[in-house]
Amino acid sequence: MAVVSGTVLAQAQGGKPALDANKDGVIDRQEAAAFPRLAERFDQLDRNKDGKLDRDEMPRPPRHARHGHRGPHGFGPMAPFAGADKDGDGRVSRAEALAAATARFERMDVNKDGFIDEADRKAMREQWREAWFKKVDTDGDGKLSREELDAAKARHGHGPMREHAPAAK
Repeated sequence: MAVVSGTVLAQAQGGKPALDANKDGVIDRQEAAAFPRLAERFDQLDRNKDGKLDRDEMPRPPRHARHGHRGPHGFGPMAPFAGADKDGDGRVSRAEALAAATARFERMDVNKDGFIDEADRKAMREQWREAWFKKVDTDGDGKLSREELDAAKARHGHGPMREHAPAAK
């Protein structure tokens, strides 16, 4: 189980209980008890010994996890198992791993022929492009305006489009 800080403390993900169940900005012993691995380390993490874990006391997730998942498959050694811990015990069992792998295969086998091949890869890429375009085309006119594209870039931390000067001859 990756323990994360910030606003994620208050959010439930994938139907699992939220770390910060009462949304007070800290994790107390009772809230930590729902996450065995966190509960096990609670006293060690509670550096100021106030019986609560605040943002500064929470361990940082591994570097690859801090940047979030990109595309449908994510990065890092546990990416294939993201969301696989269905019983919320902080561990992925063999059954949970097999179910996650099967579900991932089913998503990747776009044409449902029982194999993942180049045609599926192209189909997944096209589905992603269509979904991205639909999300960015906020007025639904089938065209992207400069404002819509700039807004999409801003959501991802990029600046607005700029005109490029013609190349010098």
